[in-house]
Amino acid sequence: MNKDLINILLVDDDEDDYILTRDMLEQVEGTKYIIEWVSSYEAALLHLCKNSHDVYFFDYRLGEFTGIDLLREAITAGCSVPIIVLTGQGDNGIDTEAIQTGATDYLKKSEINSQLLERSIRYAIERKRTEERILHMAYYDSLTKLPNRALFHDRLTKALKKTKRYSGICALLFLDLDNFKQVNDTLEHRTGDLLLQEVADRLNTYVRSADTVARQKIGVITNTVARLGGDEFTILLTEIHSLQDAAKVAQRILSILSQPFYLDGYEVFVTASIGIAISPSDGDEMNTLIKNADTAMYHAKDQGRNNFQFYKHDMNASAMERMTMENDLRKAIDKEEFVLHYQPRINISNGKIVGTEALIRWQHPEKGLIYPGAFIDLAEETGLIIPMGEWVLKEACRQNKIWQTQGPLFAPVAVALNLSGHQFRQENLIKIIEKVLTDSDLDPTFLELEITESVIMKNADNTIALLRKLKDMGVQLSMDDFGTGYSSFNYLKRFPLDNIKIDRSFIMDITHNQRDAAIVKAIIVMAQTLGHKVVAEGVETEEQMALLQEFGCDELQGFILSRALPPEHVHEFLEIWETILNK
Repeated sequence: MNKDLINILLVDDDEDDYILTRDMLEQVEGTKYIIEWVSSYEAALLHLCKNSHDVYFFDYRLGEFTGIDLLREAITAGCSVPIIVLTGQGDNGIDTEAIQTGATDYLKKSEINSQLLERSIRYAIERKRTEERILHMAYYDSLTKLPNRALFHDRLTKALKKTKRYSGICALLFLDLDNFKQVNDTLEHRTGDLLLQEVADRLNTYVRSADTVARQKIGVITNTVARLGGDEFTILLTEIHSLQDAAKVAQRILSILSQPFYLDGYEVFVTASIGIAISPSDGDEMNTLIKNADTAMYHAKDQGRNNFQFYKHDMNASAMERMTMENDLRKAIDKEEFVLHYQPRINISNGKIVGTEALIRWQHPEKGLIYPGAFIDLAEETGLIIPMGEWVLKEACRQNKIWQTQGPLFAPVAVALNLSGHQFRQENLIKIIEKVLTDSDLDPTFLELEITESVIMKNADNTIALLRKLKDMGVQLSMDDFGTGYSSFNYLKRFPLDNIKIDRSFIMDITHNQRDAAIVKAIIVMAQTLGHKVVAEGVETEEQMALLQEFGCDELQGFILSRALPPEHVHEFLEIWETILNK
């Protein structure tokens, strides 16, 4: 929308009211308002949801229908245009009904002037934009801008229902990049994130072009590319007629991804493994189809990678691989093959170390050091995250207490660690934490528990009660990965949190992406207003740090300070950092 040109649809059966509204808006300086007027309910229906207007005005009285009836029609049709309801003097009680039904604002005709009219329009447009941003945060991946798991599940469920109803077929392609971990380890995580974004763009561009015809058909659920997490992508094909159609798409995707990526001055080559499951033959229910496509993808990896495989009912290679990994994880817990690395956190205003975050690594006896992205999901699925998480809690508290006894460089600060959803739902969580603190002789104020936004937002009332118990113990509490889950400012003000950690995906582009910068600034203001400190994760450049300081962010961590360090190297880092501060 051009901010200096606003298109309005006015639905009102009184031409005098149209002329009055038009004349009032002509008095507004700096903005041109173009009003299209229709005088009947039926005529208005022809204009809804065509994306040709920026704001709708619905008069309440429209013959045998009302503006509320028209409002309901617009909401049901999925119309995203903000709607303002107009009433005469005698329409008492309509304001509440209009807002509850979905109107953005409500105005009495007898009270309207040009200033009030302009303010209502601006408010309606800005509120709608805010709602759309929040919905986008909930249903789209912040890194790649693709639909996330939640939105993909919704579209797949609808596609399967349509397939069953009309006896059609659809295909699910499950794509995983080969050796993506090597890119992250060799070229740092920023380059890995850039690679994921470029992969997403190539996939989306290809599927969108293949989807052009389908989108012109009424009732068609269009093809969807989504990112489920990490380097896993899914492609839903709804308009196919045979297995060959899905195979052609998969082969074309492999070809597209085989072209080099140019990232931060590096030429990067990647390949992908794709598993294909067809509904209804490979499953007519969401979880079954995803599982079978995932199984086929692991079979593609077993066949040498850089290929696609259709699901076959006798496939078990991927299941065996996962079983081996699970057995290795169980042994690793028994033999304590895990280690913790610690990433420092500083106060932006004075540069002082204010905390560290404990990050788990798996010291595999044959494969070497394994980062959590390779085993945490499996640990979550199998429940092994419970004993693993308890070990992290014990080890982090023990190490922090040791540091506090080692001299002036180790000023007492909190050690932060992440609580998984499984841990957070443990009935005996409070007792476990109390025992660990007692055994390690660590003051509770030097333990910080990070809970991800998505975990906190589930069953909010129970969450609040548990957080208050932890807070009463003296433990610090943080919401991790803020902005990537189910953001609800209404609930946030009820949570007894100390810190809000802004997810690194928002920090990455703040110096050249105005939207990300605006979101980060808004989060900082909102969180501090509610009494929370704000921590920026994944800060890598001085430019990012300077902008965060300008925004008033309290603390930061990231590669600009240090990678996560083994405990024996923390002393060396502190000495170097002390020297820098004293210069």
